[in-house]
Amino acid sequence: MTTPEGDWTITESRSAVAAFLASLPLRPRLLALGEPNHSHDAFPAGRNGLLQFLAETHGFRSIALESDVMAGQRVNAYVTTGQGDLNDVMQTGFSHGFGDRPANRELVVWMRAFNTGRENADQLRFYGFDAPLENMWAASPRASLLALQAFLSRHLAEVPADPALLTHLCGEDARWTDPAGALDPSKSIGDSPEARRLRVVADDLVGLLQTETPQLAEQAGFWEAEVHARTAAGLLRYHAVIADPAPDRIARMLALRDLMMADHLCAIARREEARGPTLVFAHNAHLQHHRSVMKLRDQRLEWWGAGAHVGRRLGPSYAFMAGTRAPGPDEDAAEAAPVR
Repeated sequence: MTTPEGDWTITESRSAVAAFLASLPLRPRLLALGEPNHSHDAFPAGRNGLLQFLAETHGFRSIALESDVMAGQRVNAYVTTGQGDLNDVMQTGFSHGFGDRPANRELVVWMRAFNTGRENADQLRFYGFDAPLENMWAASPRASLLALQAFLSRHLAEVPADPALLTHLCGEDARWTDPAGALDPSKSIGDSPEARRLRVVADDLVGLLQTETPQLAEQAGFWEAEVHARTAAGLLRYHAVIADPAPDRIARMLALRDLMMADHLCAIARREEARGPTLVFAHNAHLQHHRSVMKLRDQRLEWWGAGAHVGRRLGPSYAFMAGTRAPGPDEDAAEAAPVR
């Protein structure tokens, strides 16, 4: 079943979204709001007001942003427990430069205030759901592989890799984040003998985590171990495509990034199901149901975004509203509407 798409105007977002939610066949587990670009402040500002409304009147208990899933854990620690310094959290807890957006700082401050004095079960959680990558580079899988191996070693007697092997195969992080690889596949580490072996090792570690889930699921840190497993495997696939000189490599990179996003979003929906729905916020291209299209110089790039995957998996439990710029002379005017 295709999930409905709704429309809303930022200045009247509360009543419009309430009406939209009432029109759905069931309450969505993920309510996704899109923005047409990352430079228009009206959208994240409107998102903040909408989260407050949804948290106070519709039982929403989490928000997921288009930002590094690993870094987002620092933001969540701050908004739930006050751990860390706000300035540091804004600099290290977001990717894509989103920590510099005033609305995101306002969001973090408000979430911390909302959570203060509340029981853990009633607190708002913060999630990133993007991979640790930027336009010109992607992170090394080292940190996630080591974290996954450490979790498995704490609870299982036999683990198919040790930290020394993983550290040796990964090498220096700079080998993975070298932006030259984005422009020249031959300069990418993604198809090196070390990277190919790491993909096998990562598959073994992820497989062990999955086969032993009945034993491990109740252990502290299992959620984070699953995040590391998805991230490590996804990054290794992504780096392999960076190293592939095929003409469709960029479209495949975009597709893999969105697939990682979709996997994280579905995991968030499962984790939060008993607590309440999640508000999701990202670029329209990541959240829409139909195929995404982008022009890059003389290329037309097409791929399936995260929303297409999530909508397929969750059906009516996923609802999407796309942001668009409103026509007219007022440059600050903005609204969200269906993208057909």
